[in-house]
Amino acid sequence: MKGPVTKTCEACGRTFECGQWGCWCGQVGVTERQMDWIAARFQDCLCPDCLKKVSAGDVSLVQKPVDDPPATSGN
Repeated sequence: MKGPVTKTCEACGRTFECGQWGCWCGQVGVTERQMDWIAARFQDCLCPDCLKKVSAGDVSLVQKPVDDPPATSGN
């Protein structure tokens, strides 16, 4: 297995070290539901600060903007 890699957080743009298997993120205490929330919005890892925010329930600071649904006609 290869060592830590430098990644860029998709939420804030900060660079951080990812330890891959056995990484620091496994100690943050993110629930399965929170992991689903992250996976639905981001393609890769979040930095320690953003992951801790999600773990604490503070998702408003890291959530990417969501496009408005298309307008429906006929009403």
